Amino acid sequence: MTQSHAYDSIAPMTNESRDAVAEAILARIDFAKPGLAAIEQLALQRKPHEAALALVGYLRVREAPRPAHSRAFIRDLRARATAGQTGAAREALEKALAAELVSGAHGNPISGVGPVNTILGITPELCHRIAIRVLESRESWGKGPWGMTHSIADLLRLLLCLPECPDDDLLPPLAWLLVQSRNEWNWARTWDEAMLGNSGHNWWLHTFLGFFKTGLFFPEFKGLARFRSLGAAFFEREGLILLETDGFTKERSGYHYGTARMFFEFQDLAAEHGFPLGPAYQDRLRAAADVEWKVLAPNGDLPHLGDGFADYKDGTRTLAELRGIAARFGVPEAKYVAEQLSPGWTPSLFGLRGQGDHDLSSAYQRLIARAPASPDTALPATGYYFMRQDWTPRADWVSIEAGATGSIVSSHDHTDIFSIELYSRGRAILVDNGSGPYGNEPSRVWRVGSASHNVATIDGKDQIPMDAKWPEWRWNSMTTPYVDAWISDARYAYFSGAHEGYRALPERVASARRKLFYLRGQYWILIDRFTPEGEAEHEYSLHFHIRPPCRLSADGRLLTTGEGGNLLMIPVPGLEGQATIEPCPHPLDHYGNPDHLAYRRCGKGPQIFATLLVPFEGAMAPTVAVQRLEVDCDERTLSPWEATAVEIMIDGKRDVYFDQHMAWNLPWRTGGFAGEGRLFHSACR
Repeated sequence: MTQSHAYDSIAPMTNESRDAVAEAILARIDFAKPGLAAIEQLALQRKPHEAALALVGYLRVREAPRPAHSRAFIRDLRARATAGQTGAAREALEKALAAELVSGAHGNPISGVGPVNTILGITPELCHRIAIRVLESRESWGKGPWGMTHSIADLLRLLLCLPECPDDDLLPPLAWLLVQSRNEWNWARTWDEAMLGNSGHNWWLHTFLGFFKTGLFFPEFKGLARFRSLGAAFFEREGLILLETDGFTKERSGYHYGTARMFFEFQDLAAEHGFPLGPAYQDRLRAAADVEWKVLAPNGDLPHLGDGFADYKDGTRTLAELRGIAARFGVPEAKYVAEQLSPGWTPSLFGLRGQGDHDLSSAYQRLIARAPASPDTALPATGYYFMRQDWTPRADWVSIEAGATGSIVSSHDHTDIFSIELYSRGRAILVDNGSGPYGNEPSRVWRVGSASHNVATIDGKDQIPMDAKWPEWRWNSMTTPYVDAWISDARYAYFSGAHEGYRALPERVASARRKLFYLRGQYWILIDRFTPEGEAEHEYSLHFHIRPPCRLSADGRLLTTGEGGNLLMIPVPGLEGQATIEPCPHPLDHYGNPDHLAYRRCGKGPQIFATLLVPFEGAMAPTVAVQRLEVDCDERTLSPWEATAVEIMIDGKRDVYFDQHMAWNLPWRTGGFAGEGRLFHSACR
């Protein structure tokens, strides 16, 4: 390598000479490691710059640990790239260089452009500018947020592979890594249950994976090689703690997907460097791989759970990642779902990238796709449930949140027990408002709260009281919903669950129950039932957040419009609330800001709402009529709070639905039908 740049011209802006940077590096070298004798001699001769350059040269040619990418891989990648792809990669690097090097994103923006863009876009001039930016940020070394060590280790390991980067320009990133890893460890090693809870967290995984990489790739430095000990011992334990048995993370948020990918990356590193992993951990990781295909919306998008940016894009990138997961873990259902949701897909120029130079395309082609056994998904350990029509891009789809909320580990979760997201004929209709910018300002606090979700609230309160000191991260209590019914039948799907979060109200409400029945491909029946403990009056509200344009009629019917799938929402007469619709109360740039529909009713004693949701496609909505039916049972007429029966007429076709809500069941009659069971639909006899 050449050493074409010196730092004398940069010294005035950084107060740091090249020798001072070199000396900082030399002070951390463990010269007892084999292969470093010549470098030690240069250091003893008081030639710090030459010694540091010799160290970089050594790091670039050593056989173990292997470089991030081989020269052959880099040459091949560049040979297959178009001029447009190379130009776009350079633009991405330019944009990253213009950003703050140390921010709150737990990584540096240069690493954020990704290895492919860096390999394609790097030039000697850009590499030198990276060195300058790192030196300019000298005062912030070691002060960045957790996870910076991880991103710096990735950046340095990649730059070491690139012949365009002179040895001289790799000294500042190397010095930055040494300072950052030391300072970050001094903080991270103090983390305990008071900060992150006792059930694992992406903070631990993200940060300690960075330490592990630093020890694995840079063992020549004092204090770094010890981090190899994290190896299987830490990551196996963390995987079995943080990943539930159903494969989703206890953290319960959109952060699951990034967390799972870090586990996948560690598995690749472990295989490459000889860290054995036990069968229990492998099984748990396979469950996490299965989650990737089980939860997808019809457009390939991921459900928007807890913190995350609710952009509702098509799932092109997600489906490409799903193909890689199918190949890595040998998951035939993942391949089937990816090909169903993106039937016209062709491999990208870069194939399906695994760890390092490994291309998973051949493994993917050999894998035989297999249809899932059911269109529905239950993740009962975490509390996520998914109903779908089928695995096509034009399917109906609903997600239901029903997990425990309020522990510290779920700090990225929201107070949205039993919230739903809904797609009609492949189009997102009832949506999430995302996370908003972190902080305690109103747009963020509202998005964490219950009313910003498709869920019921009482007296305008959140389901779990939030701590006034940290309203975006902490709750004052924990609520664990109870799911008493989950049925996935060829003809229908059914969910029933209750939570006790509103016992925290001054006038307590013992139970807030939600039921959802899906007659596959035809409609949903949503029931919300409330059981107060006293006779106080409460305001009960059903909240819905509508993404497409929509119209609200005087009788409370809501109709969405536009191309593709649409939805007709009809409150059952006598079981409805007063309907209002208004714009998003806290709009944000680059967010969808859906309209906020609410059905509200004030009342004393037990209350129940029933809402029919009819999906359809295009501009012509079906003709729908719905009415409540009386239920004869127990030698009397039951109240709808005890048992709900409705008659549904859609384009002249009559259906009758019956749902028993009480703990007991006896023979019943309604709408010309009779039975003894708790659940009945005339089309599913």
